[in-house]
Amino acid sequence: MTTETGNPGERVSRVIFDYAARIGKEQDTDALLSLNADMARDLVDAERCSIWLIDSEARELHTRVAHGVGEIRVALDHGLVGACVSQGEPVVANDVAGDSRFSGRVDQATGFVTSSVLVIPMRTAGGKIIGAFQALNKAGGFTGADVSLLGLAASYSAAAIETQRLRQEAETARMFLRELEIARDVQAKLVPQEPPALDNLECATFFRPAKLVGGDYYDLIRTPGGSLAFTLGDVSGKGIPAAVLMASIQASLRIPLSGGPGSLVDLASRLNESVYATSTSTRYSTLFCGLIDAAGQTLTYVNAGQCSPLILRRAEPASIERLTASGVPIGLLPAASYTQDAVTLHPGDVLVCFSDGISEAANEKGEMWQDTEIDDILLRSRDFSPQEITQRIVEAADAYAGEAEQADDMTIVTVRVK
Repeated sequence: MTTETGNPGERVSRVIFDYAARIGKEQDTDALLSLNADMARDLVDAERCSIWLIDSEARELHTRVAHGVGEIRVALDHGLVGACVSQGEPVVANDVAGDSRFSGRVDQATGFVTSSVLVIPMRTAGGKIIGAFQALNKAGGFTGADVSLLGLAASYSAAAIETQRLRQEAETARMFLRELEIARDVQAKLVPQEPPALDNLECATFFRPAKLVGGDYYDLIRTPGGSLAFTLGDVSGKGIPAAVLMASIQASLRIPLSGGPGSLVDLASRLNESVYATSTSTRYSTLFCGLIDAAGQTLTYVNAGQCSPLILRRAEPASIERLTASGVPIGLLPAASYTQDAVTLHPGDVLVCFSDGISEAANEKGEMWQDTEIDDILLRSRDFSPQEITQRIVEAADAYAGEAEQADDMTIVTVRVK
């Protein structure tokens, strides 16, 4: 602590000069705050200084820096520091014994004897109070000039703390973005890169998540007998939690489908029990699971709450058939009953499965696209390939949405019988 006498202005200038170089070179925030507390103590010729921060969750004040003691925690409205923070004004108490706001609990715990106190609120650049800068014990008491000097130290400390917070938030955001990018790469490898080669079927797919990772999933699998097993699902929610459940469900389906499932109903029931037992009540998935035989003549399927697929019937006159049979989403209820249905396919027929990110695309006004538009697109696309049909549906949905941000994952599986 500086105790020099003489010209106050010269003393203040000397203190600032002594600390300026060290403060300017210090990169560590805690060390910087300690230096700032040391400088403030010497500027106002106090015995000790401390920097208090607000812990909003605990509704407490705690010391980030405190000369002579370790961390101190007190209630948010405790003592002179609490009065300063709550009022947002400097507090000067040159005779603490006569100030009812002063609490001697900290002195009792530490053995220190406080005689005078100066407390200045610390504010961010936006004016938010984040804590207080406190000086203790000055011979002759604190003055208005001390309020100004400590105010400078408080402003500098608040700026350093705010800068550290912003850096930490930026680093957290950077790490989270990196995790999302990794999850996106993993998710991209989970979906088929190319449709399987099949004698009687031609396939096309489209998948575009609304965020870096999504909850939609699909799969196309050639079974040992030459049939096509395929899925299209939509996990509730978005982001990494949805993507994790999506990967789990897809893995649980791929193994039994690859071997040729005996019963799609049994498969859906077992999956429902597993998802319900291992996820929360807000995590579930709609799912369409289909199996087209090797000859391309029969589609057997189970629908667990997924959008009703469409079949473009090629025979004249061309028509649209909607597969309306549906059941409870996977994982929503502990015991769910599913029904297996079958429909006959003919050469030239086109099956289109899609998630609600397609059928419920919304424009900037929040108005939703009418999924009957997909019917019209199919009827006008009878002579197009599955890839072209898929692309036309996506382009129409995007054109309707315009400049609106994509609100949900968009997925399409299109299969044509040769």
